[in-house]
Amino acid sequence: MNDNEVIVYKLRQIKNMLSGYLVRVLPQYGITPIMMYTIEFLRRNAEAKAVDVANEFGLTRGAVTQLLDKLEEQGLVIRKPHPTSRRSLQIHITNKGNELVDAILNAYNQEIDKLIKPYSSDDLALLRQLLDKLPL
Repeated sequence: MNDNEVIVYKLRQIKNMLSGYLVRVLPQYGITPIMMYTIEFLRRNAEAKAVDVANEFGLTRGAVTQLLDKLEEQGLVIRKPHPTSRRSLQIHITNKGNELVDAILNAYNQEIDKLIKPYSSDDLALLRQLLDKLPL
């Protein structure tokens, strides 16, 4: 394999490992990965509507409605009338939703810390420099 192929392969391995960490952490909080991704999306997009969630994750309107129903039943989000569109609802994260995401990310980050613990501070600084160059 050439360098690019090795890098792409390693990035896929990292993605799979990180996804595995999340899948192991989430059950203790009673939510699924798509519920977590949705809450994180809503944290980044405070003005989001259901259609925005559908577009972000490639979900149907029905799937988004079911997803938001579950999140709302657990008290993690609320739907409020959109200020400028009578046909839309804005989705807002509740304090409980924010606290849950913070707890999950703390547990998730502890798993990731185990992955990077063996590296020196110089290694981590170099890794950060390289990652900072990625167009993310």
